[in-house]
Amino acid sequence: MTLHPFDQAIALSTEGEDLRRGHTSAHYWNAISPFGGTTVATLLQAILTDPRRLGDPLALTVNFAGPLQKGDFMLRVHPVRTGRSTQHWQIEIRQGDDQEPAVTGSAVFAVRRDAWSDTESRMPQADAPERLDRYASPANVPFLSMYDVRYADCNPLAGGKDSATQCWISDVPPRPLDFPSIAAQCDTFIPRLFVRKGGPTAISTVTLTINFHVDSAGLQRVEGHHTFAQAKANAFNGGYYDQEGKLWSRNGQLLATTHQMVWYRDQAL
Repeated sequence: MTLHPFDQAIALSTEGEDLRRGHTSAHYWNAISPFGGTTVATLLQAILTDPRRLGDPLALTVNFAGPLQKGDFMLRVHPVRTGRSTQHWQIEIRQGDDQEPAVTGSAVFAVRRDAWSDTESRMPQADAPERLDRYASPANVPFLSMYDVRYADCNPLAGGKDSATQCWISDVPPRPLDFPSIAAQCDTFIPRLFVRKGGPTAISTVTLTINFHVDSAGLQRVEGHHTFAQAKANAFNGGYYDQEGKLWSRNGQLLATTHQMVWYRDQAL
């Protein structure tokens, strides 16, 4: 059976206890480097497939120190401390002869307990994705064709004083939701600066954090392959802005919340 392009993009081979080899994907290429969502998902996949793993992902932080080039890369993944219910990991990506990592990060995995639970963030009311048109992005970058995005509340490039958007997201072709795909979709939001300015400017994600609110058992109860996404910025200041987002399953289960800081140059492309 042919692997989904996303699974091909995050595939890794084992080169040693802490070392994995990967390769950038043409399907998920962005303007000058790989789509950050697949990079994040690849780091997560390295831990998910590690026999030393404890539990499910709780939090993941990825720092983009430099651009990845097309081709092979080496990923180092190491569990730095394991307790009874939590496990902490350090991860990084290096490429070629570069003495410094292009990507660094950390992750926390955990075994969730049977405890009092409640979810305060409720999924907003919105039309079903079948009733909305797929968004045709004016940007000509490969990874955008790998996602079916349908905005429920606005034209994201209309410009204005509010950066908030709501949309449905699905892999192309459709693919069951799992932790790597959820992680990648946390980076599919149209950049908040584009929303405010009504068009693209030069940007680059500096750091991205994802908090997962579902475990493996919860993922089994997820309906469909769509997520409903909400995103906004809080401040644009001194060449950097934040972007926060939430992802729900189609049946209203909160899957993840995410926050990133983005460098920008205030000049239209």
